[in-house]
Amino acid sequence: MSPWVWPGKSRASPPTWNASTAYSVISSIGRIPCPVRFPSRVCRPAMNRVPLLSVVIPTYCKADLLRRTLHALACQEMEKGAWEVIVVDDGSPDHTREVLAEMEADFPVPLRVVAPGNNVGRARARNLGVEEASGTWVLFLDDDILAPPGLLAAHLELLAGNDKLGTIGYAVSDPDLVDAPHFRYLDTRGVARLNSSTAPARFFVTQNAVAPRWALKEIGGFDEEFSAYGFEDMELAFRLEDHCGISFRALHQPVPRHIHHHSLAQYLDKKVECGRHSLPQLARTHPQRLQQMRLHWIVDPDETGCPVRTALVRRILDSGLGTWPAWLAGHWPTRRGSDPSLEKLYLMVMNLAVLSCLRRGVTQSSSRQQAAI
Repeated sequence: MSPWVWPGKSRASPPTWNASTAYSVISSIGRIPCPVRFPSRVCRPAMNRVPLLSVVIPTYCKADLLRRTLHALACQEMEKGAWEVIVVDDGSPDHTREVLAEMEADFPVPLRVVAPGNNVGRARARNLGVEEASGTWVLFLDDDILAPPGLLAAHLELLAGNDKLGTIGYAVSDPDLVDAPHFRYLDTRGVARLNSSTAPARFFVTQNAVAPRWALKEIGGFDEEFSAYGFEDMELAFRLEDHCGISFRALHQPVPRHIHHHSLAQYLDKKVECGRHSLPQLARTHPQRLQQMRLHWIVDPDETGCPVRTALVRRILDSGLGTWPAWLAGHWPTRRGSDPSLEKLYLMVMNLAVLSCLRRGVTQSSSRQQAAI
């Protein structure tokens, strides 16, 4: 059956097949009753060479989103021999294995699956993917990111063959799937805030970022002590910068779509978890980075005291006043197109909510350590 004949529908004149057409279908596939099989001709002819780019995607229990992510990748406007895909199935108990078996057969470039067998965590999963990679650079993508057809080529164009460079892109929430204000907050983070062509290492987020493979090998990859949520990606970027002299360029276009799957409450709970585990660990390993990340307000790795102003901020966050930003963010109007001044106010409220949740996690971690003494 032609991929353009849906069950129960009459045959329509097929549109011209190109990467943009395919991507537009993928972007709406959540509202289409059957999957789409993409012809291999959306990629240019194969080339016999070592790939320039290895795409590493760790996944856990997101089989249907992973299918959409891979379908979007299949539409890349890149020579087949220039890239490859490695998916690390981090012990998913759902039907991820079946999805990958289905995709492997028809994928236009080498698609390799790494299956450690049990859940090893984000950092270890990405390291396993890097070990399997053969490209000059490694592009880290998440399993809920829809890459536009020109994404991989844009990363390589920005790198310009310089293996002392990495690139940092970003993603925006799919506007057809979500209309909650905290997603608009997420869409303004990181590289989305920059007007410059360079990006600081602290903006390195593995939903859409590239690093040279030699440098990843040189520093031993991700720190696998970061087993909980958060900060393992920027910690990696700090070491890439400090030990290998890697600098990062900001990729502003094209912008992938991010198919979010969490509510505001779930997002803030993740920040508490991050403050409880990953942030104290980051503070111990990179204390000099806290101020540039504006996290010195909430964590003191040396426990040697802090300036009066910082102590005051911590007291406010630790008090009942620290809970109101999260409450206010949860009751914000969800309508799009509201007054720009209200949008700016909401961003401030969300920043405070995130800080208060991180601080709550840090406080919980400190209390547990003191109780264990």
